[in-house]
Amino acid sequence: MIEYNEGIHLKGTGLWFDSRKKAGLSFISNANIDKFTPSEKIIATPETIKFLDSKIKKSVVLACPYHRAFALGNLQLELVPSGHMLGSSQMIVDKGDKTLIYTGDINLKKVPTAKPVYTKHCDVLVMKCTFGQERYIFPPFDESIEPIIKFINETLSSDSTPLILVEPLGKAQDIIKALGEHGFKLSLHKSIYKATKIYEEFGIEFGDYELFKPTHIEEKVVIIPPDKIGSNNIENIKRKRAAIVLECTAEEKSAIKSAFKADEAFTLSNHAGYNELLQYVELVSPKKVYLIDEYAAEFAITLQKRGYQAIALEKPTQLNLL
Repeated sequence: MIEYNEGIHLKGTGLWFDSRKKAGLSFISNANIDKFTPSEKIIATPETIKFLDSKIKKSVVLACPYHRAFALGNLQLELVPSGHMLGSSQMIVDKGDKTLIYTGDINLKKVPTAKPVYTKHCDVLVMKCTFGQERYIFPPFDESIEPIIKFINETLSSDSTPLILVEPLGKAQDIIKALGEHGFKLSLHKSIYKATKIYEEFGIEFGDYELFKPTHIEEKVVIIPPDKIGSNNIENIKRKRAAIVLECTAEEKSAIKSAFKADEAFTLSNHAGYNELLQYVELVSPKKVYLIDEYAAEFAITLQKRGYQAIALEKPTQLNLL
């Protein structure tokens, strides 16, 4: 049986998946999970553990690289890439006669700093479907970065400083790598700078970047978290244009620009959109699908219409696993 209550618990074992409360043992799928609470013991990739280092100092950690199976009681466990960000992973649970996959955040698009998503047939799929509505279909990375580059070039040509507002971990590094390859000089907010240095520790190479200094931004692209747009250092930049980068639809862009005082809003995603979620389910071809996150109920109906046994986990519950 599985228990859904601030995370997924594989009953009969001590194993939780992305538990939001303190558990005995929890698999952590990536360093960007919401409402993170460190458990007593944690299973994750070495990259994820490094990103979470300051938050898990009191936890016992098992650093598990991709594709290195290990035993937990009578279970065989394996972490495989999820395509979302550096170190993000899915967990394959092999019970001998049955196989379960827990996805965490997945992404089927190719991005510069994450290994491609791994797919394998399973009997039971526990899937996070953050963007499980049909309106959320995101373009490939190369297509998404083009208007951002155009915005930067136009801003620099007008003797202004381009500001790119983006979450510090994951998307930021994909953008930094792409902009570096196009020859831009970058100035990074300290939170983004620190995360980028960790990426470098794991062999990801970037171009010309430095820590943000208000007096050293001439002809540079400044990259900051969205919540820093109102800080004094940013407000004091005399000539600037700001663009926020996130996952949104065309209809949402106007409100987003207003909320963040941005001149432009661009869509760039390292999560699976609606079409990718469908594609992933087709690739792994599970007998049962359990869905979590905001649009779980709607996406369950979509899968049911396609012949899948799909169940939305929207409140604490216990279910037969197989």
